[in-house]
Amino acid sequence: SDKYSQNAEAIANNYDLLILILVRLPVKSLLRFKSVSKTWHSIISDPEFSRRLSLNISGLIMCKLSYQVNKPEYGFIPLGNKSSTDDAPFKYLDFINHSSGLKVVQSCNGLLLCSSSRYYNNFNYDYYIYYPTTKQFVTIPLPSNLQNARIVCRLSLAFDPTKSLHYRVVCVRNPDPWLNILDDPESNYVSQQIEIYSSQTRSWRLSGKPFLSHVNTGFGGGLFCNGTIHWLGAYNNTSFHFNVEDEELRDLPMPPIPDDWEDLRRVLYFGESRNHLHLIEIYRPPTSRFSVYEVESDYSGWFVKYNINLDPLIVAYPGMVRTYWDPSDLHYYAFSIFYIVREANDEESYMVLHIPEKAIRYSLKDGSFKKICDLDANEAEYRSSPALILLAYCCVGEFIQTLSPVSQQSRE
Repeated sequence: SDKYSQNAEAIANNYDLLILILVRLPVKSLLRFKSVSKTWHSIISDPEFSRRLSLNISGLIMCKLSYQVNKPEYGFIPLGNKSSTDDAPFKYLDFINHSSGLKVVQSCNGLLLCSSSRYYNNFNYDYYIYYPTTKQFVTIPLPSNLQNARIVCRLSLAFDPTKSLHYRVVCVRNPDPWLNILDDPESNYVSQQIEIYSSQTRSWRLSGKPFLSHVNTGFGGGLFCNGTIHWLGAYNNTSFHFNVEDEELRDLPMPPIPDDWEDLRRVLYFGESRNHLHLIEIYRPPTSRFSVYEVESDYSGWFVKYNINLDPLIVAYPGMVRTYWDPSDLHYYAFSIFYIVREANDEESYMVLHIPEKAIRYSLKDGSFKKICDLDANEAEYRSSPALILLAYCCVGEFIQTLSPVSQQSRE
């Protein structure tokens, strides 16, 4: 025991060795170990230490599809080797008592951008940054220089803890878009302006000049990847990417549309993993066969990274077939893609699928699959129309545990 004590003391007094040990521990353990000693607290609180922590995905956060918009219910799909459904970060967002309830807008490297469930403040939502591991949150004010109460703001979160523990919020706002459309019925384009909020300065500032975008371009909760926020345009409308460091806005090219396209289009997935940006679109039946596109690093175009054939999965789970629909319908098979997980060894990469009442892990290498866990059915929908085959959840993002950069606010 004396030898053990001497070894423990030697490790405790060896600063570099202690860091090598601590950096391998789960974040929840690190948060507890801050109270061990002043030395441990200093090490774990050091931003340089936080940047060395790996960004491992513990699981996926899902929102249950329901008419209860004022109190969305969330589920959890475990992905890590030691993760389980018991690791779910929350069932309801209740870190603040908001009269309209709260919802997750975007997940970004351990932080969640949340908002009120409905318009609450001058045709806009109330926004918060929430860190579910420690239940800390901060309120994000809308830009204060808005003169028109009808100006619509859409926020996206940019956070890369490997570079900085400060996050930024990018706001895309416009004048009154509805008035713009009425003034020029032939034009579906409106003027937009970007503003950036920094957690370091706790203030907003303008970025760049106004630009035009189609009214159907979704600027809320953009996709953050490689220091850049991406916004996907609807159908053939322009998509954009915005480099947060250089503050440069550019068009995001899309994969070429097939020559025999017949106005059918379904975006199955738009996401990132390990700094790889992926897109899945379906233009024609059968919807069980499709390609996963990955964007070139210089944004010059897209290439096919994986080819998918879900026919064996449908044979194993025939409940995916909506026999009451025409096979040519792009929703004939009941499934959605929750997440594409790129592993360090690409042969181990996989896709997480949602089929009725189940989450499935599908290998991107060989097409093998297995059940991850069972999911609740959308009971209210089944009771109202038991013949329908429905999916109960949509995925709102990954759950990653990192050391929080959020300054805690008291619960209201």
